Amino acid sequence: MKPLLTSIALATSLLAVPVSAKEKPPVFVEAKPVKDSKTAVTINPAKAYVYVRTSNAMPLHLVRIPSADDQTAYEKLKAAAFVEAREDYETALKKYERDLALSKQSSGVKKPKKPVEPTEANFQFLSFGQLANFTVGTFNRFQSKGGSSYLHEVTPGTYRIYGQVDPLLGFGVCYCMGSVTFEANAGQVTDLGSVGPDPANSEPPEKGDSSSPRFAANAFAWTPVDGETAIDPRLAALTRVPADFRAAGKTPNYMGIAISRIPAISGVIGYERDKIVDLKAQSGTALAEAASQ
Repeated sequence: MKPLLTSIALATSLLAVPVSAKEKPPVFVEAKPVKDSKTAVTINPAKAYVYVRTSNAMPLHLVRIPSADDQTAYEKLKAAAFVEAREDYETALKKYERDLALSKQSSGVKKPKKPVEPTEANFQFLSFGQLANFTVGTFNRFQSKGGSSYLHEVTPGTYRIYGQVDPLLGFGVCYCMGSVTFEANAGQVTDLGSVGPDPANSEPPEKGDSSSPRFAANAFAWTPVDGETAIDPRLAALTRVPADFRAAGKTPNYMGIAISRIPAISGVIGYERDKIVDLKAQSGTALAEAASQ
């Protein structure tokens, strides 16, 4: 868990450093759970809301996809960090040169190690997703009796379901080999549907399919919202929309956890061994071809 906690600490320290003396650091995602209550929910029209039902208390980690403005702010932050790294290098280089001169004057002084010069090619910086994410669960359930659900207030935008993992606990499963994205718009509740054990995924993966390891094969099924999906009465007066899931490609496993993929979702995403199949795009193409005939 130490590398993961180090990454979290690094992300926090980076966001604590302004891009310039007059600028505040960018905040790419603000998220907080909506607590369980007996009264109807009142929402902030400037915020988006994400709602999901789960079979039990579980974490779900979501990563924001950068908008054009986000990408510009991220590149600026990265450039500022690179300038700082260069300044630190210059300071370290001067110390190295002083220590080297001392080592040459005395045979008993160990020769210092020369610092590595940061360049655009070797400079390592956190990805946007490591700076723009939030976790639903495991605690702060919106509903915990007769089932579970979570409701989160978040920054509007496009999000990827990264996996079943809580970064603070340091373990879980990354949907690195395939997942989905969805839009969370301001002033409404985006309903992700339900997540629960899927007996169909209890068997080992197909031979030759390396994207879903045996120990993670007993995955959870994602069931999108339909006309029969129950709605919490506390949300009845709000604008609620089913998540428009879209198939998403592979992503780096920046947490260093178990690698898997989101289970196939009917009409959204499927798999042919390691290949991700965008079922929604296929359906759209078929409809367009039928309409043209």
